[in-house]
Amino acid sequence: MIDIFGSGFQRLESALVAREEAQGVHSSNVANADTPNYRADARTFADFLNERQSGHTAGPVATTHASHFKDSNNGRLANSSLFHSQSSRRMDGNTVDMQKEMARMAENQLMHELSMRLIKGKLSGLTNAIKEGNR
Repeated sequence: MIDIFGSGFQRLESALVAREEAQGVHSSNVANADTPNYRADARTFADFLNERQSGHTAGPVATTHASHFKDSNNGRLANSSLFHSQSSRRMDGNTVDMQKEMARMAENQLMHELSMRLIKGKLSGLTNAIKEGNR
C-alpha cells in the first residue's frame, strides 16, 4: 500500500508537537519571572524535536540503583543543564530574562504558524488530487 502522506507529514507532526512543548517551556519561564530562586528552563525546540525523532520522551526520573541521584525538584533535575544557571541572576536568584523569553515565544509562534501552513498546503494538494480524480 502506498503511503500518500509520506514521511513529510510525520516530520511536520513532530515539529508541531516540539513547537508546542517549547512554547510551554517559554510560558512557564514567563509565568515564573517573579518567583524567587526560579531557574529558567533552557530546553529548546531542537531538544524536543530530537526527543521526538529519536523516540525518547522525557518522563519521570526513576532511580533503579542505590547510587543514582534522587530527583527532588518535581520531575526536574536540580543540577541539570536544562536550566539557565550562569545567566544573569537577579538579586532574588531568578534567572528568567523576560525580553529573551518573549522574543523566543514570538519566534516559536511564527515557526508554528509556518508549519501549519505547510501542512495545509500538503492537504490542499491531496484534496485537489482527489477532486480531479473524480472527474
